[in-house]
Amino acid sequence: MSGDDRRVVAPEIERRHSPPADETPEERRERTLAVKLYEMIVVLPLLAWITTEWVRGASGFTDPMLLLWIVSIATVDLLPVPTGMGLRFSLSFPLQLAIAMIYAPPIAGAVAFLGTSDPRELRREIPILKALFIRGQIAVSVVGEAFLFHHFTSIGGHWFVVGPVVVLATIVGYAINAYLVAYYFHLESGEKVFKILKEMHVGVFGEFLLSYMGLAMFSVLVATSFVSIGVTSIIVFIAPLLFARQMFHRTHSLQVATEELAEREAEKEYQSLHDSLTDLPNRTLFMRALEAAISDASARGGKIAVMIMDLDRFKEVNDTLGHHYGDVLLQQIGPRLHEVLRDDDLLARLGGDEFGVVLPHLPDDQIAVRIAERLIEELEKPLSVEGLALDVSASIGIALYPQHSTDVETLLRRADVAMYAAKESGSGYEIYNPSFDQYNPSRLTLIAQVRPAIENDEFVLYYQPKLRLEDGSVAGVEALVRWQHPERGLVFPDDFIPLVEQTVLLRPLTQHLLQEALRQWHGWKHAGLDVKISVNLSARNLLDIQLPEQVAHALSKWGAPPEALIFELTESFLMSDPARSIGVLDDLAGVGVELSIDDFGTGYSSLSYLRRLPIREIKIDKSFVMRMDTDPSDAMIVRATVDLGRNLGLRVVAEGVESERTWEMLKTLGCDVAQGYWMSKAVPASEVTGWIRQRNEDVGRGKAEIPPQSEAAPKRPRLTAI
Repeated sequence: MSGDDRRVVAPEIERRHSPPADETPEERRERTLAVKLYEMIVVLPLLAWITTEWVRGASGFTDPMLLLWIVSIATVDLLPVPTGMGLRFSLSFPLQLAIAMIYAPPIAGAVAFLGTSDPRELRREIPILKALFIRGQIAVSVVGEAFLFHHFTSIGGHWFVVGPVVVLATIVGYAINAYLVAYYFHLESGEKVFKILKEMHVGVFGEFLLSYMGLAMFSVLVATSFVSIGVTSIIVFIAPLLFARQMFHRTHSLQVATEELAEREAEKEYQSLHDSLTDLPNRTLFMRALEAAISDASARGGKIAVMIMDLDRFKEVNDTLGHHYGDVLLQQIGPRLHEVLRDDDLLARLGGDEFGVVLPHLPDDQIAVRIAERLIEELEKPLSVEGLALDVSASIGIALYPQHSTDVETLLRRADVAMYAAKESGSGYEIYNPSFDQYNPSRLTLIAQVRPAIENDEFVLYYQPKLRLEDGSVAGVEALVRWQHPERGLVFPDDFIPLVEQTVLLRPLTQHLLQEALRQWHGWKHAGLDVKISVNLSARNLLDIQLPEQVAHALSKWGAPPEALIFELTESFLMSDPARSIGVLDDLAGVGVELSIDDFGTGYSSLSYLRRLPIREIKIDKSFVMRMDTDPSDAMIVRATVDLGRNLGLRVVAEGVESERTWEMLKTLGCDVAQGYWMSKAVPASEVTGWIRQRNEDVGRGKAEIPPQSEAAPKRPRLTAI
């Protein structure tokens, strides 16, 4: 149906109430059949009744004035007045109500049926049955008004009776018309009648219904004028009609201007709350959503989670392919990740390659973990950027309310801390743990004590022996730093090295430990022990172009040959500023010290870089060595690494040896050096000196092919060292 709500044409409503998209062809045919039956049920009985009354000779059917009423209604219907919500209001209503007061119900119905017009009918844009229904549903409403009016009064009745009856007839007629229209849409779309009625009148009451009632009173004037002065009463209708039409046009123009202004304001607000590149919510909207989620969770006693996600190696995409490719990649992140998130979750771009996620209504912590895992899995699928398949990964930090904090700023900061912990560990995601936080009060206090600790010689070196697999002799030791804190006791490097790396204290601490290691070498040399010492370097140390000169000066001071010193560095140094780092490495090699890649296989393993770097040694990470006697995959990785080192002419060291079987397997594979708890844990210099001396004596007597097992040491994660 056209949406002709008696005197209202509503094409927007008709489009809104279209059949369901997933409807089967059979269901669509059944619905179409129901609509056609409904059209006939409304039209045919009406026409049959009017025809019957005409045949029976009801008075008034031969009145020539009826033709004038029909033409007048048709003319006015073809001049609709625009209103809000896509409706077109027709001013023929007073004429139709007037004929309901003047003529008997069958005559009034016939005039309304013949006079009602729809421009689409004239243009043959709608089927004949549908056009008849448009006329019929209005005629039924007019018949209802006529029955009600003539039952209670007549056009010549007292004004205090006519007025209320006209209002009542108007309400009843409008209700009949609105229900017939709504039920039509119900059959056509399947939506509930009440919902359709509600949508038909959204925003219409102020502009339409009050005017509708006002025009109902005007119809009384038209009807009484017709009875008194005949056809010239139409003149009475012209001036108010023109005035009303002009009023509706002005009202509509004002409404259109208001709506356009509201749309512009809404667009401005949308732009202020969304990222212009990805169209995702921005930081402002993210903060609002997080505050709302915390407020709701506080009221309900519930949980929420906030995630900070940072794309790994996104800078490489920009630097290699250009910012355009980086922008296109960022635009694909939102649609890809929305497939994983729940309906209530919010994904926002916080800036650059950093994204935030708010997870409200969290049943338990594991839901956040599962969502993080699915986000990472989704990003592992290659993204196509203008024909290029780009692999993207991300690091996600998770903070939970109320477990980790009850305020927005702290919760965000802790999610950020967890994200950096995930990036550093390469685990993909991390839930916040106080041990990650470099900025909690206790750790800030600790970092403030580093400089005095250097001056007071509180940093000490522990040494873990490394043995040659060929004969069990001592190949050297690795120096591992400890802080002999006056209040906390022995503090391991994981608790202070990450903090030091972010400050200007890294250089003085590195120099202090280098001097301490060479001092110990000097002492062993005078005691008749020739021991190589491995010292760990931070990736940030390799950005210090003065480091090679300082190393050369320290070697000269203690009379140590360069080959007595080995610097161990992790592959992560290649991620910060590889060109500058490689330059420092070349200068260190020029000094004569040996360079070793620590934790090989867990970081940025690039064979091209390995071939270009002045590296003499690689150390297989303990995570592979510790399980190689039980895990065939780890054993295969160790075998491949040993073969790689041998083919490149590099010495291969296996760290994490904790059993005799592992020792024998490494020896069979041709690995050069072993290090681990099975031989000795890291111990102070005073203890390791005797151990080395005894070891050398045993090897000299040919009694030490298999090293003795040292006292069992508690296992702990690998400790960062300088």
